[in-house]
Amino acid sequence: MPPRRLYALSGAFAVLTGAMISTVISQWLVLPGILLALGLLWFIAVNTDQRLWLMAPFLFATFALIVFGMFIDQDRALAERGRPVDLVVVERSQTRSESTCKVRFPDGSVSEGPIGGCRGADVGESIRLFVDPEGEVQPSNTTPNVALWTWLAAGTNLIFTACVVRSAVRGVRRLRELQTAEQFAPLRGLVPPPPPPSSPPPLHG
Repeated sequence: MPPRRLYALSGAFAVLTGAMISTVISQWLVLPGILLALGLLWFIAVNTDQRLWLMAPFLFATFALIVFGMFIDQDRALAERGRPVDLVVVERSQTRSESTCKVRFPDGSVSEGPIGGCRGADVGESIRLFVDPEGEVQPSNTTPNVALWTWLAAGTNLIFTACVVRSAVRGVRRLRELQTAEQFAPLRGLVPPPPPPSSPPPLHG
């Protein structure tokens, strides 16, 4: 395959995979997108000889796309049918890495609070959250903003795609280096012929 076609195909495939992971196309394509991302990770590892300088940002971008996809999916549902509701904090938990809480709805039911916790509200206090009446997504502390998460996912997808295309460029370069080395290998094995014997010095009478 010509290099330019390889770069274009690998870039287009990476863009599509990133869009699948971030739920921009559909939330049902997240798992297939992650599986395709594993294939792209193998592609990068082969072309760069398992160098971390491209594998690490690719893995970071993949994780970020998954996170942004969660927020896109949540805000999309809240934008379609969500509404602000005053809820009561009934439980809080704080660890070094995360904060969680549980809230009580006006009908008396209790469920998990928003991602990131209840923003400092103590147990027994009232907090206003955006809630999905169907309960398919968690409540949110903020007004739904699908456009923000979509732009963040698009920017991350550029990094995701750049890593794949850069590894393709590196792979083509390594292939050419190997082909050049193979062409000159037989020449390196040739032993130069010995110099001709020198003529004897002339005799002086």
